[in-house]
Amino acid sequence: MQHFRQLLTSFLEIIYYLCIVKRLACIITLTLLNLLTWSQDSITVFDMRSGLPENRIRAICQMTDGRMAIATTATVEVYNGTRFTSYYLSPDRAYHLPRYNGHRRLTCDSAGRLWLRNDHTLYVVDTRRGMVVDDVKALLSELHLTDDAVAEWSVGQHYGGDTSAYVRDSYGGSWLGTRENGIVYTNARRARQFTTTTDSFAYQRIPNFVSPRASQLSARYAPSATNCTLDTDDYTYLGTRHGVLVISRSDSLVAIINEDYGLQTNNIASLLADHRGDVWVATAGGALSKLHIVGRDSFCIVNFSQPDGIRTEGREFRTCQIHRDAVSGHFTVGFVGGVVFFHPDSITAPRYTFTFPMPNNQSPNDQTNSSPYRQMFWWLLLLGLSVMFILTLWLRHKRTKMPVNPKTIKRPVPQTTIDNTVQRLTTEQESSPTSDELFLQKLQDTIEKHIGDEDFSVGQLSELMAMDRTVLYRRMQQLTGISPSVYIKQIRIKVAERLLCETDLPVSNIAMKTGFSTTKYFSSAFKESTGLSPKAFREERKLVDGAPAPSAE
Repeated sequence: MQHFRQLLTSFLEIIYYLCIVKRLACIITLTLLNLLTWSQDSITVFDMRSGLPENRIRAICQMTDGRMAIATTATVEVYNGTRFTSYYLSPDRAYHLPRYNGHRRLTCDSAGRLWLRNDHTLYVVDTRRGMVVDDVKALLSELHLTDDAVAEWSVGQHYGGDTSAYVRDSYGGSWLGTRENGIVYTNARRARQFTTTTDSFAYQRIPNFVSPRASQLSARYAPSATNCTLDTDDYTYLGTRHGVLVISRSDSLVAIINEDYGLQTNNIASLLADHRGDVWVATAGGALSKLHIVGRDSFCIVNFSQPDGIRTEGREFRTCQIHRDAVSGHFTVGFVGGVVFFHPDSITAPRYTFTFPMPNNQSPNDQTNSSPYRQMFWWLLLLGLSVMFILTLWLRHKRTKMPVNPKTIKRPVPQTTIDNTVQRLTTEQESSPTSDELFLQKLQDTIEKHIGDEDFSVGQLSELMAMDRTVLYRRMQQLTGISPSVYIKQIRIKVAERLLCETDLPVSNIAMKTGFSTTKYFSSAFKESTGLSPKAFREERKLVDGAPAPSAE
């Protein structure tokens, strides 16, 4: 069987490189992918709902550390097994490469830099520094590279028709980039590691505090924010809404493992150790993670999600609903609507691994703390605080030496004046909107201003809001509970609802005005959000308002 799969894989690659009819190559590839995996259950689609800023994929490559790099029309995305990190490709950072006139080709060098070439242009993304390189010419000079050498690199392959890129990674997974529908991912080694069923959780719920010591540590380190706890021979683990807190046997905090170190979300639902001492973490976002101790206060973090068979359909894992069978060692984790069933020994497929603490040349979210701009910021901040402190001491010293002038002594303010001032300030504060409300209003106005632009992305939104993409994502998660891409889609749907109610425009025109690429995609997204098709929604709303439904145009 293994030999047969290897033959099929080789034939797949030959078809992609030698087939003249491009659309025929797409059909044959998808057919062979199904034969390799034997089941549609092992296929995962990454699109805007998974965190991609758009679904138009142009190139894919695997980085030297195992992560995947994906080029869209306006960004380069880095997928670390949990989330996508976006690098917006601004036109002013493009380097002119006159000798290259081909399609998009993406490759990674040994230093973790991504090189994207496309029709006389070159972008370089430094993932270790978390930035798009501004001065590409200086970088080429430093690496002793010429424009001709870069233009003649033979890396990757571009395909027309429905597909735009194909890569088989070192973990045995196949990545098929499409023109309009995101990424089709399949890996037979990962697909059946976890089993999801609609059975109810049939075991007793684990107490939030498994011991008096865990309760005391929770009150000390995470008051009113502890979801679950776990005691082991080495550490005590506190599952909170801000990540996993690891406490040593001497009651000192040694680690805070959260989104910055690979967890899909910070909200921890359950904790339980297996027979090897590894700690399994269920997050509210519907993903499982494994913490493996590799040294003193050092951990490896491996994440498992939809491609591994955890099909919760976005529903959350329930708090403290996790059980390990004492005889078989199987784990059962409960979520809203079912359970996930697995055995730790069966989780053998290689995965990208996070580490705590981070290596010196890395930091959370691919952004290094040793960045010269960040160092400059902290030095300037320290200098400013020092100057303010010295100036305050000097003014205080000078004031003590100055003679007191009776004419300058202020008389006490009458109590009635104070009461009136307090009442006026309180009224002004109650009538003025909060900063969060102003932020959400500006966010909605910005999206509605570009509602008709189907290429409007999260990267452009963050630039218009004058915010870093990560800061925007976290603030929107805090205020709305959803990601920026989902919020943009919701605004498009809300504007579409208003146009359907207030105008008699055809559905195709409304789809175009609200930034949907096709009427079919608009109808599908609208029905997914409201439960009704655009036409049915318009007819129902007209009936509710007491007016006849408009005739179809």
